Amino acid sequence: MKKNLFLIIFLNSIFILSFSSNLIAKKAAIVIDFDTEEVLFEINADTKNYPASLTKIMTLYIVFDYIKKGKLTYDSQLSVSSVAASRSPSKLYLETGSSIKVKDAVNALIIKSANDVATVVAENISGTEKEFAILMTGYAKNLGMNNTTFKNASGLPNRAQLTTARDIAKLSHALISNFPDEYKLFNQTKFSYKGKTYKTHNKLMLSYEGADGIKTGYIKASGFQLAFSAVRDDKRLIGILFGGDTGNQRNKSLKIIMDKEFAELNITSIVNEKKIVKQESKEIETDSYSIVVGTFKYRNNAEKQIKLIKNKYPVSTRDKTSNVVLIKVSGKQLYESRFENFSKKEAYDACKRLEKYNRDCFVRS
Repeated sequence: MKKNLFLIIFLNSIFILSFSSNLIAKKAAIVIDFDTEEVLFEINADTKNYPASLTKIMTLYIVFDYIKKGKLTYDSQLSVSSVAASRSPSKLYLETGSSIKVKDAVNALIIKSANDVATVVAENISGTEKEFAILMTGYAKNLGMNNTTFKNASGLPNRAQLTTARDIAKLSHALISNFPDEYKLFNQTKFSYKGKTYKTHNKLMLSYEGADGIKTGYIKASGFQLAFSAVRDDKRLIGILFGGDTGNQRNKSLKIIMDKEFAELNITSIVNEKKIVKQESKEIETDSYSIVVGTFKYRNNAEKQIKLIKNKYPVSTRDKTSNVVLIKVSGKQLYESRFENFSKKEAYDACKRLEKYNRDCFVRS
């Protein structure tokens, strides 16, 4: 049913497979619920495509991981080789023998999508871009991206560099989940380097309600690609679209799909009617419900459980008070890991989300 509706909406056969000499990659799309990783929409999600500059999401993922592991810092200087300086645009036009700080490299990859910077990162981490591509593919396999092979750090044309819409959704989800603070950088609209200001290529992010990242891509063989994330009414959706004929068409197409999936979740805007009703009835509906996410013999274990739930499932517990509560069961003292100040609906919705991840949860009033 969804597929038929989608094909009707896109009268120009936007998702018919194309095998012309100029566009050999297939058109594809997928939308997933960030909290549950449930696929809400998909078409051709497992057909192989050229990732174009969506490749840089993995390059950035590795940079963030290296920073987390102490192998790099944002102030680390990365040297520029003649190979890197020779990369074709989009680029910063870095000069051979110069250097660039990691923090500037990260901004250049996110906002300018600079190919010379991608090679700089690759060579400084792995020695050569070829070796870095092997590292990238290893990271991909560890994230469950089983249909992805990387051959360079930028997404510049390479027949063997292939991925799928589903795999890019997995990568986008992993980056947002594992590096939530770093992900905030994807919401930037511009950055300055050596006196010049560069503006984001992600035009849909500038106009779409609730959008906060993530990355655009284009090479002639792939068409226009987009990995995209938006949050409305505390619900994040990740959308991926491959093979747009133009940047504008790509943006309009993904907007229609994302709007449709938010609407099917009864979410039409950041402040929708449902949320307004909740605000108006706040005096009547008290936030007196708690959720219990674990019961333990030792307080230390209960505290660890709270930290785990906060870190792994922030949507379910955002802005809620956490507490370890001593209870007695059959004469024994136990410690409950609780999150408090929920409305009844919020509490049951939170438990429902956590249970989808096989986490114990029940509601206390």
